[in-house]
Amino acid sequence: MEVPGKKLHLKTSAVDTSYCQPCSQDGDTFPAEAYCTVCKEFLCSNCASVHKKLKMTRSHALLDKSNMPTSMSGQDDDDEYIEPCEIHPKEFIKYFCPSHQTLNCGHCVVQNHRSCHVDVISNISLAFKDGPEYGDIDKAIAKLFKDIDKCASDVEKNKTVIAEIGDSEVSKLRRCRDEVNKYFDERENALLKLIEQMKNIDEALLDNLRPKCDNLKAEVEEIKNNLKTQENNTIQLFIGAKRAKQLLEITQTTLAEINKQNTIHQYRFNIDSATERLMESTTGLGVVKEEVIDTQNALGIHVKYFTNENYVL
Repeated sequence: MEVPGKKLHLKTSAVDTSYCQPCSQDGDTFPAEAYCTVCKEFLCSNCASVHKKLKMTRSHALLDKSNMPTSMSGQDDDDEYIEPCEIHPKEFIKYFCPSHQTLNCGHCVVQNHRSCHVDVISNISLAFKDGPEYGDIDKAIAKLFKDIDKCASDVEKNKTVIAEIGDSEVSKLRRCRDEVNKYFDERENALLKLIEQMKNIDEALLDNLRPKCDNLKAEVEEIKNNLKTQENNTIQLFIGAKRAKQLLEITQTTLAEINKQNTIHQYRFNIDSATERLMESTTGLGVVKEEVIDTQNALGIHVKYFTNENYVL
């Protein structure tokens, strides 16, 4: 694998092997121990020490080995790399592995892509904007915008549909409830009328019997008073008593007839067994069903119906 830029052979871990650039001018290769962020150069320990002493460079910021960049590749365009690596936050993404389709920093390349052909992003990105892949991405974005707009439109249509379904089913439920109420109102009125009729019959009968009882009492009072007034005349008392006896027998017969007529209707309300079962039922009045039919309504929206009774009234 080769990383374009500074000429490095990356068959081993050389992708992260940096050397002292000032010393390389004399043909010497010494491991880099520091990096100057101003000069954009790797320095060995001796050069770093000199760098800190020279008047022109003593104010430069030097990164030690643990914080300096891991690769010399692409040092001329380091300023273009600003995206940090998700795995190694101190490093910037600089490489792309076509085999794994991953974006990598120098650490990632050494650890996971030694045997891969890794491209330097600064090199392959030059023609990317005018290439087919970016064009496909642009088309995919446009299509997604269109699909999202259609989805949003379908959502709004479905909101309209559920409102219509809700209104329709509520209307059906209300009509059913009104019919049930009407039926029970009619049944209640019929039963109340029957009770009233029996009550009126009994009251009329009693209203007719009560005066008869009063009349009989008055007749008995009269018989008693007549006998009382004849107690001093034994003959009249005898005759009056005989007559009174006959009258008392008639009165007794009349009273027996009144007692015979003095009957009223015994009635009580018993709830209908079907109504009682209905009241005990958990599905009284009706159920809301879902059906498993996938159909298309007038608005062109697919609606699914399910057969299971998930909701019980």
